[in-house]
This record gives sequence, C-alpha cells and structure tokens, in this order.
Amino acid sequence: MDKPDCKYGLECYQKNPAHKEKYRHPEKPTASETTDKTKTDSTSPKKNDASAASKHRSASPDSSDVFESIKKCKRPPTPEKDHNNDEEKDESNQYYGMTRQRYTLPEVPMDAGMMSDIYDPQIEFSKKAEYKELCEDPKQFIKHKFLVDMPSCFESLWKFCVSKSGEKPEDVFDKFGLRLIGPFDVLAKKFEHAKMHEPGDYLRHWRFYYDPPEFQTVFVKKGTGVHYGYWRDQPDDTSGLMAVNDANKGCEFKLIGENAFDAVIHFLENEVVTTPFNKSQITSMKRSLEEWAKDHNIGLKGGDKLKARGKTVVCKTFHKAGIVVPFDRKKEVGYRELLESDANLKKILAKFDTIDNAPDKIEFDAAMSQLQPIVTAAFIAVDECDFGTALELAIDLFCHGTENLHKVAKPLFVTAYSMLQRPQFIAIMKSHLEDRRKGIDLDLLTK
Repeated sequence: MDKPDCKYGLECYQKNPAHKEKYRHPEKPTASETTDKTKTDSTSPKKNDASAASKHRSASPDSSDVFESIKKCKRPPTPEKDHNNDEEKDESNQYYGMTRQRYTLPEVPMDAGMMSDIYDPQIEFSKKAEYKELCEDPKQFIKHKFLVDMPSCFESLWKFCVSKSGEKPEDVFDKFGLRLIGPFDVLAKKFEHAKMHEPGDYLRHWRFYYDPPEFQTVFVKKGTGVHYGYWRDQPDDTSGLMAVNDANKGCEFKLIGENAFDAVIHFLENEVVTTPFNKSQITSMKRSLEEWAKDHNIGLKGGDKLKARGKTVVCKTFHKAGIVVPFDRKKEVGYRELLESDANLKKILAKFDTIDNAPDKIEFDAAMSQLQPIVTAAFIAVDECDFGTALELAIDLFCHGTENLHKVAKPLFVTAYSMLQRPQFIAIMKSHLEDRRKGIDLDLLTK
C-alpha cells in the first residue's frame, strides 16, 4: 500500500506507532552519507545557505520540548482585569459589576501537538480562578449557580443567626431539628472547600422530587421530607413568599408566610418536637425572632402579599400552590382551562404508573392516545397566547411523578416558560428531570 509522505519529513517528532504506520518517513542518512553530503554542500553557496538555516532551526527549542514544557505548566501568567468588557458596564446585565480575569495563553508552534492537550490545563485553571472569585461574593455566586436573586429577609435571617453564633451561624436552629441549607450553604462558605461541579448539579442541590422550578429549598426538618423554601412565580421575584412541602407525602405545597422569619416561626409552632427539656428554649428562640423582625421592620404573618398573589392565581394545579401568569380577564387571554378536569386527568395519568414506555410500547401508546388530545389542545392554546394552559399541564404531569411522563412534560415546560420569558426555570427544570432523585438526602455538593 502506497502511504502518503509525512509533512515533517526527517524532523518528525512523533513516537506514535500508528503515525509511523499511516505515513511514509524517509530513512535517516548514515554517518558516511552525511559526511559526503557535507563535503559536497561546502562547494555550493545555495547548499551552504540551506545548511545555515538548518543550523538555526536546531538551535531553537525542539517542538516536542515546547509541548512538554507547556503541558507541565501549572499556572498561566499573572491575570489582568479586562477593562473592555461591555457586560460588566451594563447595569441591566446580570454580569454587571463583576470583574473577569483574563489569562494570556502561551504561543505554541502548530506542530507542537494536540491543542486541547496544551490549553486544557490553562482553561481549567481559569475556571478555578473565576470560581474562587465567585465564592468571595455570595450574592453573585447564588445568582450564577442557582439563577435567582434572594429576598432581603434571606440575608437578614443570616445576620440574626450570626448574632446568635458567630462561629457556626448555620447551626443556630440545629438543636430544634431545623437545618439551614441550599443558598445558606453559600453564606456558610461550604462551597469554598467543595470541588467544582457541572452547572446542573448546583440547580439540583437540595431539590426534592416534587419541587417545581418555582420553589427553592432553604430549610429542612432533619431526618424527614419536610422542607421550607422560597416560592417565586418569576425567576427575579424577591417578594420572599415561603412555602412548605413534605416530599414523603406527595406533591402538595402550602404557602405559609411572607418571609424567612415566618417560616422558622411556623416550624417552631408546628413541626418541632416539644419536650419538657426544650420547651423554654423554643419559646426563647421564637421571642428572639419576633424581636429581631420588629427591630428591622420585617412584618410577620401579615398575609398581605399572600392575599395579593391569591388574586392573580389562574388555577391551582396538582401542587395546590397555583400558577401565576399574565392574564387579561376582559379579553380572556393568557389562560384557558385544560381539555379535561383534574379528576379525569388523574385517571388518565394513573395508567402510566405501571408502564415502562420502552418494553411496554403498546400499552404506553394506548395510554398516550387518551393523553395526547389534552397535550395538543395545550399547544393550540399557546398558539393563541394562552401560555398558562401549557404550564398548568406541564406542572400536573410533573406532580404526578411518573418518570415516563418526563418526555411529555419537558416540551410543555420549555414552550410555556419560553413564552412567559422565564428562561431560568427552563434550566432548572431540565437539570431536575435529568437526575430527579427521591429520598431526603439531597446534599449533592458539600458532603
């Protein structure tokens, strides 16, 4: 078989047998041939020039040496701040105010080897440097990793905990069985000592099986599925509405307050295990929370925000917390009811519980024949600007919990959230469906 010539000729540095097998390489001249060639070249000016050029090449570092030198490089040159980044100057941009470090990569001969082998260590170092920079700014870390802004009561509760225990504020409520988690892990600096993860892992951190994208867990009752968190109808919602769910009982959520203090007090009044030994401690902690809230103008159990939201809910959905979408009641644009009632929809979805859509394709298709008209009607509603209908159906499929309905729910979620301009919820939902875990130990990052 006639092999092509290697473009590097005698100077080929490759040691790979596969390369030798694929390309033809000229044989190296013997010592006597080299001597004769040198004598002949000395009589020709043109040959002398070539010899000088060859000598100049040999004086420079071998490309393989450059390759190895760069691969061993652990750190790039000192980073410099990029002052020409428009994103950081635009106040409306999510990256406003964040300085990004830029690194100058070494100049590498094109024949030094695979570019990915050379640059990957440098890129990895750059990622770690940016991650470290994010860890130094909890607010920006939460924004970038969890895709949301936190309400003011979040930071205020943390300050309360610091006032109680400067060494470990995250453990202030631990003796009552309440644990601060999720974004509180950022304030506790737990991420500084955790390894870097893929973006989706941060979105799944303490995300329980029935938690929709609108919900973000911040407290858990130790050893149970009871968890409290913020409820957001929009990704940028900082109203501070709190909800609670018991993942071991099902998908239903209950809105219980207007800020994080309401949630802790709700726990102390309804969930904590009271004994003669801790009763006075519970009373004292509750009084401290109320006094702190009063001193910092934080309203407790007001209900005004909950009432205002209740007027904008267009339907309850299976999780009972309802959904809020833009709805013109006069023109009846923004939402329409599903093709089937909740009761009938639950009967249809129950047929999927014992079906695996791969081996049981016939049974799955039969069940889908009843569900498909409802799905089609929801997409038609989207075409006519009733975006809430697709979101309601997506939430209902998600809350039903059967994994073989994920592929049916996913396009409904994407369409609804896209039309409602809630892209952060798309990312959260996709990450959750990729690895939707049951159970109560969902600390994915800080173990």
